[in-house]
Amino acid sequence: MSNEYHILSFRPAIDAVDMPPVLEQLAQQLVRSGKLRIHADTVRNFVPYSGPDFDKTFSWRELNDPALYTRTRERIAQTIPPAHGEAGIDEVVERLRSKIPPSKQVEEKREMQIARLVVQAAHPAVMQLLLIEQVDVFVSYSHTVGDLMAMHFWEDVGQSGGLQSISGDGTAVYVSCAGNPFVSGDNKTHTTDGFPAMARLLVIAGQELGHYADILRNARGQLVGRHSATLGPLRAKPEMRQNREQDLQHVQALMQQMHRCGIYRLARFEKAKHFFAEKRKGSPIWLWYFTLTLLWRALVGLHRLRLRSHFIGQFPTRLYPSTDLGTNMSLCVADMLFNLAPDADAYRRPDPREEEAIICIEALARVPQQAVKWGHATTRAAWPKLYVMYYGQVIEANKHAIAQRTGRVYELKLQPARWGMRRIWHFLRYYRQNKRYFRNK
Repeated sequence: MSNEYHILSFRPAIDAVDMPPVLEQLAQQLVRSGKLRIHADTVRNFVPYSGPDFDKTFSWRELNDPALYTRTRERIAQTIPPAHGEAGIDEVVERLRSKIPPSKQVEEKREMQIARLVVQAAHPAVMQLLLIEQVDVFVSYSHTVGDLMAMHFWEDVGQSGGLQSISGDGTAVYVSCAGNPFVSGDNKTHTTDGFPAMARLLVIAGQELGHYADILRNARGQLVGRHSATLGPLRAKPEMRQNREQDLQHVQALMQQMHRCGIYRLARFEKAKHFFAEKRKGSPIWLWYFTLTLLWRALVGLHRLRLRSHFIGQFPTRLYPSTDLGTNMSLCVADMLFNLAPDADAYRRPDPREEEAIICIEALARVPQQAVKWGHATTRAAWPKLYVMYYGQVIEANKHAIAQRTGRVYELKLQPARWGMRRIWHFLRYYRQNKRYFRNK
């Protein structure tokens, strides 16, 4: 079992006409805030600024946008001797600007596309709180987040695919996507370019933003702990431990029911069908497995009708890029089981209770990640306890934190993008291109 990164339950929008209005507004705010930091192969929109006792980064917008420039100068002033005065700040600003020449800057169109992907990975309340708290969001086309941070952090966390950190300089979210999400076909340089990179970006962003949402705040907005665990000492909270254990038992029961419904056999037939389609398409053996797949899928379809309110009945018939029902359901259950008990060297501790707490923190943060991959209905059916805890407790706490910080009740409502003539024209214009892209060609 392992974590699946290259599968999605929906087709992500990268153009304004396809975005739900609330998410488009959040994406624009994220770009205008200057807090989105992108390293896209040979170009980037931010520059590191380090000293003996500090590690900061400044985006191109923070160094040039008049609306952000005052705050940028204040942050730089904290790092230089007061005797240097305004001239010292000016010297640092010019030095940082020179490190992002026009030829090495990320285009605004690309910034917006990446921002749209990021906001689709989380609940709108999480993104709104992130903007209020001025959290830095780092996105890299690399396989790890090492190129996004100072060198002395590489040994500890530089090999991670994603990271959510809290330091004296504030909270930050790091995401890697292992390729260029916006190329396909002959333009691909690596096998992970295109849809795999886009899917990985959303999956990792979902998890890291889930970690950010899990942070517990007091009435003054100060970070005091997590919903999933107590921090001194690090222990899983009883409710979290119980919810995770019950969901583990639930997923194991799902696997048994899937065996009885013939879903794993359907997955084997689908695998054989694809193998012989590639090697001997049109042969009797290919026709045999093709027929078996059709018949067995019809049989599984009857079970899905009988279990409409169950995980098996609610599982989506279409995922991207694969359309194989049996294979997708088998992958989903294995993925759900793995993410309830993730296994990695970074999670291991000498104290078993501390290790359990880390696993519980990871499991709760992966609820939005699973919703991105498999859909909300499927995630709720597979993880009923953790899903309700995350969206009923953690997200509500985020909304409450927004109300405390702004003095206004949270009122963002997520509605789908409207179909108008502009969107219809956009859909028809790019239909063939998108069809190839989401088939991972």
